[in-house]
Amino acid sequence: MKVNEPIRALSWKEPYASLMLHGKIETRTWGTKYRGLVLICSSKKAYTHEQVYNISGGLVTDFIRKVIGRNYDHWQNNIIKQGYAIAMGRLVDCRPMKKKDEDKCFVRYNSNLWCHIYEDVRAINPFPWKGSQGWKILTEEQISKIELK
Repeated sequence: MKVNEPIRALSWKEPYASLMLHGKIETRTWGTKYRGLVLICSSKKAYTHEQVYNISGGLVTDFIRKVIGRNYDHWQNNIIKQGYAIAMGRLVDCRPMKKKDEDKCFVRYNSNLWCHIYEDVRAINPFPWKGSQGWKILTEEQISKIELK
């Protein structure tokens, strides 16, 4: 992939990484001034079904059943790839979470969360990714592995 700007990577615990491909507004406990391309990576450790339910109040499991047409356990065990770079998007805004954001964020409202707004999130051919907390600037070698689907 040829790009003329830096690309940063960020890791998400599943199912939230995969939900970025379905228009999810990302929430974090921190704001950012960064705007630009982000490699969306799925961490090796996912949230448990119980953790997801507690975070989302059932929003995630309902969405997966209604929109994706799978039950949560099947989707978690057979569809998603943990420990892989899975998508690319452009971070275009960051603002405090509002109550009306719950459905798009797939988390219950929390006034301490920041909404990271992405556009043009596209799947890539997944490749293994060893993530870490926070932003990571990609090397040319890592960028060369990115192939849009």
